[in-house]
Amino acid sequence: MLMHGHTKGGKLKLGLKLVAPLCISVGLLVALRIVGPQYLDQQHLSGVLRPLGHWAPLVFVLLLGARPVTLLPGQLFAAVGGILFGTLMGTVYALVGSLLATALIHLLSSRFGRGPMKRLAGHRHDGIERAARKHGFQVGFLACINSIIPADVMLAAASAAGARFWPLALGAVVGSVPGTLLTTSFGSSLSQGKTWTTVASVGGLLVSLTLGIILGRRLARELTTKGEAEPSAQEAARAPSRRPVLSSELSRGVGA
Repeated sequence: MLMHGHTKGGKLKLGLKLVAPLCISVGLLVALRIVGPQYLDQQHLSGVLRPLGHWAPLVFVLLLGARPVTLLPGQLFAAVGGILFGTLMGTVYALVGSLLATALIHLLSSRFGRGPMKRLAGHRHDGIERAARKHGFQVGFLACINSIIPADVMLAAASAAGARFWPLALGAVVGSVPGTLLTTSFGSSLSQGKTWTTVASVGGLLVSLTLGIILGRRLARELTTKGEAEPSAQEAARAPSRRPVLSSELSRGVGA
């Protein structure tokens, strides 16, 4: 009974730690809207960006592409994209920037992370490498469908293990769509002072977070099961086949 309570308490603390960054980001933006509404006003920010002209989206996409180096959360950029460009175009620009960020992670991890990955994985490296190469899309999707998973770390590990870029990147983009759309909607609604739309966006983020946890756990179990089954199947295929005793006796009898 005590062990069960301790395990339950540990899971609750872990859940709070994982959800905390999302809550802090949302709380800071809401507080900034209340204290200094001019800083998040969409028209005011559009005026600030006017000197950049048509280059503003490109600058935003490039900054988001370099985000992994800055260690800033992608959700913050998505919310800013919604504030600056609205829900639709903010989502499009955020997804393009996320694709560039995944490319940067893959480039750095595949070149400099293979050695550390082998040392960390040890004897499990071959299995991890097979899973990364064969299930790159699923791994990228799993990394980004749940906003509380450290996606950059997971994408870097998969890239270091040998995952191909396009399946991994496409999975990451597809997995990012729900969270990015809701986050840009939150930023856009907040900047325009639409209270009920902002509240609905926050509710959608919480629902997406819950569904992402459930779907992510199921997909992780499926990948683990496949990863454990594949080596067993390969070992069975490599094992020498034994001729049945009955067939060998029949062959001897026919030969006699």
